[in-house]
Amino acid sequence: MATLTTRERDRRANRYLLGTIAVVAVITSAVLHRPVLSSDPVAFWLPTAAGLAYGSGLWFLGARRDSKWLSNLTWAGWLVVFWVLLWTKVVSGPAWFLAVIAGGLAVTAAFPRKTKPSKVDKVPLAAAKPWSGSDVTAEPTIHTFGRRTVPAVTITTRDGATRFRVSELAGFFDKETDTVESIPGERLTFLTRVGVAAPDSVIGEATAGLPDDTLVLIDEKDDSRPAAVIVDEDAVTFEHWVRTLPED
Repeated sequence: MATLTTRERDRRANRYLLGTIAVVAVITSAVLHRPVLSSDPVAFWLPTAAGLAYGSGLWFLGARRDSKWLSNLTWAGWLVVFWVLLWTKVVSGPAWFLAVIAGGLAVTAAFPRKTKPSKVDKVPLAAAKPWSGSDVTAEPTIHTFGRRTVPAVTITTRDGATRFRVSELAGFFDKETDTVESIPGERLTFLTRVGVAAPDSVIGEATAGLPDDTLVLIDEKDDSRPAAVIVDEDAVTFEHWVRTLPED
């Protein structure tokens, strides 16, 4: 049996949690609507079935197409229809409300966004060589959290050195997150891609004019400019280098 990484275990646990919450939401709705179920079951089942289909369908399409407007449409329709049903009292608004939530959570748990399997062979941390490029150097190391040590990377730019966990860097390259933060207690630095932050945000203003998806390091002590910009072939080799490192 293959050993799961911490990230894989966390993703699996999150799926179970979301599925459980979806089931609890449906059960809670049924319990709250016991009088309605006995007197007018259509008033409960109609918005529940419609809400489950609406929430799961649109949320699934939005996630698969990486579409923000579809995801926003899901929640906008969820709230608008909820208030319309409450006002008209045609069928149960709360049944719709909980069903849309349950549908979105259920489809997220059942069909998680899958990362592309990495074909890069791992090397022992002690055997890994440093990486350099774009005025940045990175060296494999370890970091201690209490009694536990984890693989880490020391990244040095013109502004100084800091450490990142390998697992969090790998999650960043798998696009599980848009920004990764240095290890708590280290020099606060962010690794991100140009284009993910709002234009009027600190990171957006610091990276204005750079091509989208360019890798940048932002040092909190001087966030008016990137501490480093990793471009073109350097970005490719840096990602490949990170993926050769063990995560746990």
